[in-house]
Amino acid sequence: MSELKQIVDTKVARMRAAVSLQAHDQVPIAAMSDFWPVGMQKKYTMQQAFYDVDILAECYRESFSRWNQWDAFSPILYSLGQMLDATGSRRYNVPGRDIAPEAEFQHPDLTLMSADEYQKLIDDPMKFQIDEVVPRLCQRIGSEDRVVSQKAMAKAALFFGQWMGKARTYAPVWVNEFGIPPMNQGTALYNPMDWIADKLRGFRQGLIDIRERPEQVAEACEALVPFILNVGYATAPAGGDFPLLFNPQHVSPFIGPKQYEKVYWPTFKKIVDGFVARGYTIWVLFENNQAQHLEKLQELPHGKVVAHLEATDLAAAKKALGGKICIAGGMPSAMLAKGTPEEVREQTKSVLKLFEDEPGFIMTCSTTLPSNARAENMTAWLEATKEFGSPGVKRSISLPEGVQPAASGGSAELDRKAITPWEAIHAEFGQIRGDEELIKNKWVELEKFITPFIYWLIK
Repeated sequence: MSELKQIVDTKVARMRAAVSLQAHDQVPIAAMSDFWPVGMQKKYTMQQAFYDVDILAECYRESFSRWNQWDAFSPILYSLGQMLDATGSRRYNVPGRDIAPEAEFQHPDLTLMSADEYQKLIDDPMKFQIDEVVPRLCQRIGSEDRVVSQKAMAKAALFFGQWMGKARTYAPVWVNEFGIPPMNQGTALYNPMDWIADKLRGFRQGLIDIRERPEQVAEACEALVPFILNVGYATAPAGGDFPLLFNPQHVSPFIGPKQYEKVYWPTFKKIVDGFVARGYTIWVLFENNQAQHLEKLQELPHGKVVAHLEATDLAAAKKALGGKICIAGGMPSAMLAKGTPEEVREQTKSVLKLFEDEPGFIMTCSTTLPSNARAENMTAWLEATKEFGSPGVKRSISLPEGVQPAASGGSAELDRKAITPWEAIHAEFGQIRGDEELIKNKWVELEKFITPFIYWLIK
């Protein structure tokens, strides 16, 4: 076994052990980032990186050559400018087009669905989103000129395939070059309520709906579960419990326990259970302060979920979740950007002291790494984690018992409302004289990506 492979295997085993609450040799450190390396390298503008994934990847490579102590890292390659332009999408404020070239992309609050359209969403989520939401969001796709509309859709599909294919090639290179394992696989999977508020109704309107029409909102959340599951099944490759799936939460800190239990929790739990049943583990980013939900989170599958806490008190979280759910967090993003190396070092030491008797902890930034982080703070953080995160007695680590490989994303049973089923196509073809199974498999192979394609158009 090569030295680099041994390093990678040790890092993966360390991450797996922490997630499954098993003893390990030192506290792992992991991170997520989108345009952090662009800010660190100061070689390209945000506009250039947003329009060219190779430029963004180059910035990652240069940053990883300097900071490669990560036990796992999730680079988010959001170079979507070309697709947004091709479709006329209003989803983001684009650097260099809508905002300054040096600014990071912004997510305006858009209302793409009216309150009286909930029933349409409930009846057929895929049809409603294709027929109504996509044309409202993507003005060229929604054009009455069929040539304009079809060209926009064709360009988007072409970009999506090329971008997804290229984005997947970088992680193996970084593993082999720097020994940094990827932390996440597949695409970011929204909970149904977050999807409604972030992508359909608008955040403010979504919160109002929870108060004014909770039953209808809850029913819509239930209807969206297969849509979300199918995105995960189609985009997450076979690979077992690691890398993890990623689930960001936005609505939950703004609602109380009663609303949470009625509208948010049931479908969040179904999403988690659906993926865990297939062998996956999930990294959940609990944004803002979610102390009011800690007791409920104890019901998540133990050893199968990482609770990444942005602003929830870590001592309270340890008391509620310790020994049940792996906790991640500890380094405020603002401190990496505006603090001193001494402050970063003391913060790291304090957090690791809190979790010195808890194997289920991963050191990470409160959110994605900030693009204005100070280089000396990055170095201080990584070095302090290694110094203070190692117990006095070294312990060997191995793959925790009970870890099962996940089924292939391609073999998932897709929701019949989300795709055109093979039976319908078979009826169109009539008698098939050759290998029917070959034709069917190739149809499903392409068809399964329709759901994530629509997901990304709206996302």
